[in-house]
Amino acid sequence: MASSSFSIPQPCAQPWAAMSPTAAGRFCATCATEVVDFTTLSEAEILAFLAGQGGRPVCANAYATQVASPPVARWRRWVLAGLALLGWQSASSCATQPPQQPPTAAAATVPVTAEQQQSITIRGVVLDGANGPGVAGVFVFINDTQYGTTTDENGRFELVLARSWEPVRAGALTLRVQGSPFVFKVKEVPVKLPAAGPPVELVVRMESVEGRGKVMGKIRQPEPPVMPPKG
Repeated sequence: MASSSFSIPQPCAQPWAAMSPTAAGRFCATCATEVVDFTTLSEAEILAFLAGQGGRPVCANAYATQVASPPVARWRRWVLAGLALLGWQSASSCATQPPQQPPTAAAATVPVTAEQQQSITIRGVVLDGANGPGVAGVFVFINDTQYGTTTDENGRFELVLARSWEPVRAGALTLRVQGSPFVFKVKEVPVKLPAAGPPVELVVRMESVEGRGKVMGKIRQPEPPVMPPKG
């Protein structure tokens, strides 16, 4: 069900499992608020419930597909919040936008040898769980930089890196694989870089977050139109 009748502009970080059960959902002791479980309701039932609240604030637990899609800028803030919840307390601004292509050998700013001018290729596929399908649109960042790539419709990605680039010269790097914060945990993949040989091949299996696909917080309904001024 996809509904545009309400949104959750500021998702809540409190764990659903830690709340006390109520008839309508759970009680959040931190906020002293009942959180209504929308995941068991149809769209018609949700609309009827909201209509009966008389404009009173409602905090809800819902599937991400039940709420209106947030603007891109707000979704990026949700990504940062999700990263912080998953342990990325020092999440940098690079997580707010898609990865940039890493610099090529031709763009190197320091003198390099013929061997350093060569490149190394990292190829991989990002899967949904142990045996799930490929996941499209996943960000693959290199170390803590803004550089990386995005998986294609089959969950595949490829990075061609200049050996003269500082992260490559170290002989090893870490790929930070980041999907939707409502679906997947952020995953770190250490990668050893051989001095020569074929491309490095990777299979990245993503793990689901608790309450996968759900978002919780105070809901906001669109304001109804008002009559225009009369001439």
